[in-house]
Amino acid sequence: MGLVVRSFLALCSALVAVAAFGAPTAVPILAANTTALIMGGTFHPLMGPQDSPEFVKRYLDNAVNNQLAGAYGVAETNAVAVYTPEDFLPIGRLTFDKSVAEGLANLGRCLAADAGCVFNTDPDAGSAVAPQLGDTFLVFGYSQSAAIASLLKKKLIDEHGPGSPSASFMLTANPMRPNGGVLGRFPKLTIPLIGITFYGATPTDSVDGAFKTVDVVRQYDGFGGDFPVRPLNLLATVNALLGYGMMHAETVDVPFTRARYQGRVGDTDYYLIESDLVPLLQPLRPFVPAAILSALDVPLRVIIEDAYDRDVSPGTPTPAKWWPIKDFAGTAAKLVASVPVALDNLTEGFGQGRVFGTTAPGAFGVGGVEWPAGGDDPAAGGDDPESVTPQRVSKPAGRDRQSPDAQEGRDEEIRAGVDFEVDLGEDTDADTEVADDTEGTSTAPGDADVDSDADPPAATEAGDESDDSDAADAA
Repeated sequence: MGLVVRSFLALCSALVAVAAFGAPTAVPILAANTTALIMGGTFHPLMGPQDSPEFVKRYLDNAVNNQLAGAYGVAETNAVAVYTPEDFLPIGRLTFDKSVAEGLANLGRCLAADAGCVFNTDPDAGSAVAPQLGDTFLVFGYSQSAAIASLLKKKLIDEHGPGSPSASFMLTANPMRPNGGVLGRFPKLTIPLIGITFYGATPTDSVDGAFKTVDVVRQYDGFGGDFPVRPLNLLATVNALLGYGMMHAETVDVPFTRARYQGRVGDTDYYLIESDLVPLLQPLRPFVPAAILSALDVPLRVIIEDAYDRDVSPGTPTPAKWWPIKDFAGTAAKLVASVPVALDNLTEGFGQGRVFGTTAPGAFGVGGVEWPAGGDDPAAGGDDPESVTPQRVSKPAGRDRQSPDAQEGRDEEIRAGVDFEVDLGEDTDADTEVADDTEGTSTAPGDADVDSDADPPAATEAGDESDDSDAADAA
């Protein structure tokens, strides 16, 4: 929990600095030899000594069974714990930008089945096989690593060609969600003092939907994909900050089946995990009856929801707006209408039924937008004639690589398609400490020495003293 608090404080400092200055598709069923490139959240590189083998195994199992299986129907998955630094100064050794840059470089090498790919091979953390050319890749990013995955997707789209690897994405608590991600609310903003760049929105325009994406956020997780579009609505902004502090760490543990479908833009399907109580009221749960909190939630949610543009698709880039109220008259009318609804919530909570005959409000409050029809959800079997199943680069007979000469030629073809190096305007090697012991990590097949932008992390061994916290702390 301490890591969550430190992450919360680091991100709050970024916010203070800011203040100072479509049609859905069916879920593609991936091939049996799918490799899932799974990354952790901030302060969780999925390597020792920070993360124990037990933690990594739980995290991988959760990512595959509770997230990817529901989103993509994966029948068999080679789950690879990809190393990404996951630092965020003032906590850790790297700034956010440098951490993202190193993580992006290593993720790119893993996607290209490059010899420089660094991942966790501790047998107690799982039984991963090195990524190989010809695999169908599924990239899983959570929180900071969702930004890493988003930047990789952007590079693939910008440089897409016949040699590009086959890749699909699942982004959880994505800070680059087009309508909701804090890194998309203030595009092109930089805060050099703490080394953070607001990269903009995750792209959705891959050719023919080649890079299928599923994006899941939790309602009111301010730095995890649901930041207000009107941050000067201070009630909504404080609510979002509290939402990050109290819910962000648990988002990755919420089963995908609990997420509600919001619609599709381009190659991306969007989902939202509802919040039954606004974060402003959640600290009161141990002390105040649920019926009273449910009644108070109704008018508060009306004011908070006015800070969001829920009528705009989550896949439409929506920068911050600097007028605190969207519609004064409309919001006032909704507040008046919320009074009998709140009273009904109160009486119903005490077992007296809804005496005023109102309907319980939805996730977006009284007068809020409606969810898309349930049948449109691709994860629930919705179909579309234009749905695109990720195309494989090749069809190897098994997981064995080709002959050295043939494979070397194929590797060069793939790697020529996309340059996975990243330049975020900083020297990503500047503050990197060289690790002498790399036991417990691995590279893709091949013994050649590779110059890497990211130094390998310290060893992960079964006997390491490490963070044994539950996956719920993978913030």
